[in-house]
Parts: sequence; C-alpha cells; structure tokens
Amino acid sequence: MNVKLKVLTAGVLFFTGQAVFAQQKAKDTASTKEIEEVVIVGFGQKKTVQELTGSASVMSAKSIEDVPVASVDKMLQGRVTGVQAGSSSGQPGGMANVRVRGVSSINGVTSPIYIVDGVRVANGDLTTSNTTANILANLNPDDVESITVLKDAVSTAVYGADAGAGVIVITTKSGKKGKPRFNLGFNTGFNQQAVSGHRGMTGQEYKEYVRDAYNNASGKNLSIEDIANGAINATYTSVFRSPYSTDWESIVKKDGFQSNADFSMSGGNDKFTYYASANMFDQNSIIKNSFFKRLSYTTKLTYQATDKFKISTDFQISHSKTRTLPDGGGFANPILAQYFNRPTDPSRNADGSWYWNPSTGRLSNNQFNPGYLLEKNYNQAGALRAFANVNLEYKILPYLTYRLVFSPEYVNVEEDTYWNPLHGDGYNYGGYQRTSVNRFFNFNVQNILDFSKKFGVHNVGASLIQEAYKSDRKFLTATGITVGTPTLETLHNFVVPYGYDGSKTVSSRNGYAVTGHYDYDKMVLIDASYRRDILSQFLPGKKAGNFWSAGLGVDLARINFVKDLEAISMFKFRASYGKLGNQVTANPYALYAYDINYDDYAAAQYYNVLNPNLSWETVNPFNVGLDIGLLRDRIKISAEYYNKKTNDLIYNVPLSPSQGAILNDNGTLRPGFMVDNVGTLVNKGFEFSVNADIFRGARDQFNWSIGANLSTLKNEVTELYGATVNTGTTTLRVGEGVRTFYLRKWAGVDAANGDPLWFVNGVDGATTNDYTKAQQAVQGSFLSNVFGGANTSIAYKGFSLDLQFTYGFGGKIYDDWASYTWSDGQYSLNYPGYGDVIGDYWTPTNTTASNPKPMIGGNKRSNAASTRFLYDSDFIRLSNARFAYTFNNDFLNGSGLNSVQVYVMANNAWTHRFDDRLKFDPEVNVSGYTNLSLPVLKSFLFGVNLSF
Repeated sequence: MNVKLKVLTAGVLFFTGQAVFAQQKAKDTASTKEIEEVVIVGFGQKKTVQELTGSASVMSAKSIEDVPVASVDKMLQGRVTGVQAGSSSGQPGGMANVRVRGVSSINGVTSPIYIVDGVRVANGDLTTSNTTANILANLNPDDVESITVLKDAVSTAVYGADAGAGVIVITTKSGKKGKPRFNLGFNTGFNQQAVSGHRGMTGQEYKEYVRDAYNNASGKNLSIEDIANGAINATYTSVFRSPYSTDWESIVKKDGFQSNADFSMSGGNDKFTYYASANMFDQNSIIKNSFFKRLSYTTKLTYQATDKFKISTDFQISHSKTRTLPDGGGFANPILAQYFNRPTDPSRNADGSWYWNPSTGRLSNNQFNPGYLLEKNYNQAGALRAFANVNLEYKILPYLTYRLVFSPEYVNVEEDTYWNPLHGDGYNYGGYQRTSVNRFFNFNVQNILDFSKKFGVHNVGASLIQEAYKSDRKFLTATGITVGTPTLETLHNFVVPYGYDGSKTVSSRNGYAVTGHYDYDKMVLIDASYRRDILSQFLPGKKAGNFWSAGLGVDLARINFVKDLEAISMFKFRASYGKLGNQVTANPYALYAYDINYDDYAAAQYYNVLNPNLSWETVNPFNVGLDIGLLRDRIKISAEYYNKKTNDLIYNVPLSPSQGAILNDNGTLRPGFMVDNVGTLVNKGFEFSVNADIFRGARDQFNWSIGANLSTLKNEVTELYGATVNTGTTTLRVGEGVRTFYLRKWAGVDAANGDPLWFVNGVDGATTNDYTKAQQAVQGSFLSNVFGGANTSIAYKGFSLDLQFTYGFGGKIYDDWASYTWSDGQYSLNYPGYGDVIGDYWTPTNTTASNPKPMIGGNKRSNAASTRFLYDSDFIRLSNARFAYTFNNDFLNGSGLNSVQVYVMANNAWTHRFDDRLKFDPEVNVSGYTNLSLPVLKSFLFGVNLSF
C-alpha cells in the first residue's frame, strides 16, 4: 500500500481480459512512503502481505463502513473469495449461514469459528425456543477495524481441532496516539422486502379455482352461483356465499423502520492510548412484531508501563432484545397465513375487533387470525453479553516477547414465549407461558512466547503457544398454562404447571502449538506449525488430536534486477498443506437417560450406543496460489486452487429397533443411532480476485478503484463406508455433494388432459403420469458452484459513490411447503395456496399452462416432491450502494469540526433472479429450503458522520 504525499498523475487504464494497460505512463512527481500492509492471523499475530504463504482474505474498515446489518457475518457475501453467506430468514438480528470453501462435514459443525482480537467467541443461535437469534449481533459492527478470513492449512492449523470449517478473525478498533478525536454517526431509514414473493388469492380467484377443481373431480359443470345456493355441502356454500376478499398479507405487513447511532472517542500519547464507543441499533422487519434492538459499549485501553511491559484491556458489554415469529407449518406463522387462510374469511368483526368463530376459537378452516396473534402473542429473547480481554506483554529481550491473554465471556439469554388464552395456540391451554434462562460462561487462556529476529536478509520467527478453552452452560426452563386474564403474562400467574427442564453442559479443550517462519529477504518464505489438542468428550485414548501445516512462498519480484521495477511489485507463488480438526458435537458414549417417571421413581432409558473407535473428523487442505502486484501494488491480482479433503466423516448411523431405540415423550419408540466415522469428503475449486486503483489523488481530484472476485466449488463425497442414504428429497452418496437434491424430475403438464407428467428415468426421455413409476435422480446441489462479487468506488471533489455487487450460479432452492401451496386441488378447499396459479393452470382452453388440472382430492399426486418445486438460485444483486458528500476543510473552519459527511445508502436494493419461477430470496440456497420464513430485507437509509 502506498501513501502519496502529492497527487499521482496516472493515465487512464484499460482492462482487457486479465491485462492492464496504461494510456499514459505514470509520472510520480511526489515522494512515496512505503507502508507494508498488515494481516492479522492466528492468536493476534501480525504478518505483512509479503510474508504470507497461506490463504487469507481481508475486508477493511472502509468496505464495511456503515453497512446497515446487525452482525458482521452478514457482511461477508461477495466481499471475499471462497465464502458463501446467506440468510435463510429475514429475521432482524438473525444469523447468516457462512460456508468457507464449501461444506466440510455431514453432521459436524460447518460454520467457521470467530476470533475477536485474538480470542474465540461464542457464535450462532444460542436460544432454545426457535427465536433464531444470533449472539454475534451483540458485537457492534461499527467497532470493527477489519475482518480476515483464514482458509488454508498454514493460516488456520494453529487453531487445531476447530479450524476445519475456516476461521474468521475480527479486529476491533483501537486508540491511536494524538489529541482526542470524537466521532458521531447516525443513520435512519426504512426496510422493504428484498424480492417479490408469491401472492395470495383474492376471494373471487379462490372461488373460481375451487369451482374448477370441484367440477374437474366430479365431472359436473356448476357455477359459482350454483355452489353458493347449496349445490354441494355446507362448507362450499359458506365459502361461496362469503362477500369478503381479505388480503391476509396486508394484515401482517407494515413499514419496516431502522436506525443506528454510534459514538466513539480515541486518542493517547506515547504511554497510554484509549478507544471507547457506544452504539444503539434498532431494526424492524416488514412483518409486525418482529424486531432486533441492541445497546452496546466498548472500551479498549493500552498502557506502556515500562519500555518492556505493556498492558492492554478490551471490554465489551451489550444487551439485545429480539422478537421473532413462527415459521414453517405452524398456524401462527404470519407468512403461512397469506397462503393457508381463506380470503373469504373476514379479518375483523363489524365492531372492529378481530374475527374468529367464537364456538371453535378459529377461522372457518381451523386457521388462526394472524392480526390478533401479532398483537397479543410473542416469542422474544434478551441477550446480555459481557466480554473481556486482558493482554499482558513483556519484552524479555529485543527479539523475545511473552504474552499472557485471559479472556472470559459471559452470555445470558432470557427467553419468553407467551400465547394468549383467547385465540391461537394458547386457546386449548387456557393460555401458555414458557420462560427460560440459558447461561454461558466461556473463558480462554493463552500463554504465548514470540521470537522474531533478523540476521541481515534472513528473517526468523517462532511462537510457542499454550491455549485452554472451556465452556460452561446452564439451562433452566419452566412452562405454565391456564391464566385468569390475557393481561397477565408472567409465569407466576399461570396456575397449572405444564413442564420444566434443566441441564448443565461443560466442555473443554486445551492445546499446545508451535509455529515457525523463515524468509530470505521476503523472497523465499517458509512457514510451519504443529498443534496438539485434547477434547474432553472423546474416550480415553481418542481425546487427543495432532494437527500441523507447512507453507512455502517464492516472490520473484524480490530478485535484484526486478526489485526496483515499478511495473512489478509482487510476483509470489505460494503453496500450503496440512491437517486440521473439524468442530464436532458427537458423543461416543453409551448413556442412560434418567428422565422417565415410573410410579414416581426415576427410570432410565438406554440412549446411545458405545463406539470406542469414534475418532476425530480431520481435514487436509491443499492450497496453491499466485499473487501479482503491479505499479507498486496499484493493481493486485490473486489466483488460487484449493483441495480440501475431510477424513473420518462423523454421521449418526440409524439402528434397527432391535439394536436400540429411544422412547418418545408420548410413549412411542423411534430408532436409535450410533455415531460413527463413515467416509471422506472433498471440497475443491479455484479463486480469483483483482483490485485496482485506476485514478488516485486528493479530495478534489478524480479517484476511481475497482475490484472483483470469483470462486468455484465442487463438493463431493469420495468414500462412504455404508450404503447410500436417500430421503424423499436428498441423497448422500459417493460422487455427489453432501447437500444434494434427489427428486423425481417434473416433465410438465399433458396438454391433452391436464395430467401431471414426470420423466420415468428421472432425467429425460419417456414420461409418465404415474408418480410411483418415476425414478428419483440427482437434481443439483444447495450450494452455488460459481459465486463472488464486484465493487467500484468513485470520488470527485467530496462526492463519492460506492457500489458492491454479489452473485451466485449453480445452486438450487426447494420450496418445502409446495405440496400445500401448489396442491392442485388436494388441499385447496382448506388451504388456498399461491395466487400465482391463477391463469396458469390447465383448462380445455389453456392447454399450455404450467400447472396441472386442479381436482378436489388431488390430481395423481401432482403436488408430491419433484423438481416442479426446485428452483435455480442464480442471481446478481446490488448488495450495497452508498452515495456521500464530504465537506471540505475550508467550509468547516471555525466550526470545531474536523469532518462532516452526509450520505444515502441502499442495502439489497436490486436483485435479478435468472429463474423467473423463483419467488424466494436467492441467497436462501446456502440452507437449501425456504420454510415460509420472514422475508429478507432491503434497506434505504440517510446518514451523517461527524468528526471533531
């Protein structure tokens, strides 16, 4: 990275393929100070870009500045190579599914670990009642200085047992020497649905569709008036006589509001630096009664006590409140309501109160009125997170430093579920209340001895690391039913005990590691590491795992006759290989669960099967790359190939009832399972990135930079010790990925009679209208096999425009509720389904329609699982756009302000879906299913940043 003290006059650059040409030779009339770009890698260690032999992608503070999302994991999509990130739900404050270089496990953990300032932290959803919260959302994104994704062995092996799915290193902002500096930022705006979804039916459309479905099934030719006059039965009559046409979507939707306020201060001197910030974030969904709110505070202090001794502290405390809604097939799901509720039911009574049948407490088809439930019921979680990091550093010798890191993390999640007694899920209980407390206390201790010395052009570095990590969880919950009045919502007022539960879980691991680095004038580089981890949950003799890595780099640009050339600043080949562990939650023990009440005595059930041979899941990543820097790194190009093999895949192998079974709460048995190592899996692909500063100058000069990245992925099971495992929609088999759809292939509609058709062999050729005669076949993967992003930044005289695009190709999404919402008459009388079917179903005058002839009772299983409900997730998205103006210093003279910037921003503003049938957010493909969850949001905001 170059810091220019004057304007660099560079000609226009033209890009042709991968070549870059200058229209005019660059003339640098100013002095240039070279600043080496630093990357934070394992355990807070720093390396320059020139010293890296591994694969690490960095997102700087500028690239994530003011991005209007609740958590850092939602910033990753499209910004770095090798990473797919998508949200299966638009829940405010919810988590993103992040996959680094594919899926490394079947039953194991597939998400990366998160490291904040050198210490691992809790991540994911820590709730227990489907709140779909995300503890990472308690970390203030405005405090983040940079995000580094570590992807290969030499970058991640130092984390040993947990590194197989990747490591994401988050570095937060610190104080810098100088006079006190204060920053105040605020933005506010509104949220909308990011992509248009399926629509519901109007009352008239519903009547017409049900009429046609009845006539097709019965062979009659009744009109709507005939049915309304009682030609069939009372159910049809009441529906067809209804004067209502309720838009249930409008009942549950609202305008989404969002705001963020952030204040920080920093400064210091040669002895003491400080940074402190406070943040308030409020994000509301477009569905009523769904939001995320956060208050957070951070302080970081560094004190250079003596020339040799330095103390650093980092303290973060935050509280968030999340309120979410049911998804899936729950009748209280407001998204489901617009497709399952009859539009012929009214939403309100004549007096304005919410409508339902007082004799049943439900609507005409036993559904719930979502308007009332969104006002009266709730499912919420409050999360308190306190994180501390104490770092003591003592310089024993000029080249030898000892560091002690102690970092506790306390998380307390309090959840409340309330169902009122008058309507909805709480009606049959006389009211329902569940309260739980889920407490986590995690701590991390590190002892690190760092050696770094230069012998002429020889640079040598080594570290000895001892780390211990422990997680202590305590969970307690109680449920009560029957309350005297809907206005009483605390557990104390529910008079009938309905259930309780409690557990304590303690897990720990400790490890020892050694790392080494050598380079010859940064031209030839060698890295190596070894780590041994011990995990508490494995059997004696299996608790320990040994992990290692080796990396080699050669930078040809450091050769003497090339070193002084401005045209080539880096031309580095690098390669790495090693062995990592994969996070596992598997338990190899045979257990008795003493959780059955037998005549008021504690009874036990056999819960698992002993497997003394269960071993670690291990990952062997191979990586080879080429880094090119041109014109003093004004242009950077990177290309990589990776091959990541997972060995000893852990899987829950089903058992026959005679081998073992588990007793359900209702007294029935379900098959047990044995945890075993079953095979191997490979993720491989290519990654490419290019970044260029085309024009670079002062504020009043024209500045333009661009960047793009592209990644490919092939995920394949290469060995499976047992048989192929097929379900109704997926398969696990050799030669295919672990997230592969296995379905009958839809062949369309028979134009002659409106019957559904499937391909007999599941691929092509002969067709059949008999579902049982059609074969299942592999129909694609959840994951995109080509994905990435592109960005551009333009600035001139204080105005700036930043655009970030993301894209993905090759993935699939399955509509897992389509058997009801595209039921072709089977469920239509009770559940109307998608209104998109109107005008596009077979009739004698519309024989080219996409959907079969509807028939009450169904049309030859036309709505059963098949590729009819499988969609391509190919997309291009403008994920972030920001237009800003920064006032010049002359304008601010005398105001006491150092900088003032105003901006407008849009997040997920535009999305192009290449499959016209797809009505879901395309980034759902990381999870593969839709589940009628809250819609993903797009946001439009106005903001101001002040510095003084």
